Amino acid sequence: MADIEILHAELANSRIQKLEVRVANATTRQIDRETALAWARDGHSLIPIHGHGHDVSRGHALTAIEVGEELFLRTDTRAEASDVVDFPAH
Repeated sequence: MADIEILHAELANSRIQKLEVRVANATTRQIDRETALAWARDGHSLIPIHGHGHDVSRGHALTAIEVGEELFLRTDTRAEASDVVDFPAH
């Protein structure tokens, strides 16, 4: 299982459209919501971060939350029908 750092999130209509991510200081890439859901189901930790180098703050990992018959990605555990990505404060 990998720790996947989330550098930026683009949401529209309460859904993740794109996440800019990085694995183990590799180059960044963009993934879509379906890829993020698949990675979360596979046990990878998708963690919003803020900062660079040795001054990095890590937020709460995205969790796949089931609401009705649909999955949502959230950094809290509320059973609400929307994706939420909260980045740590400066």
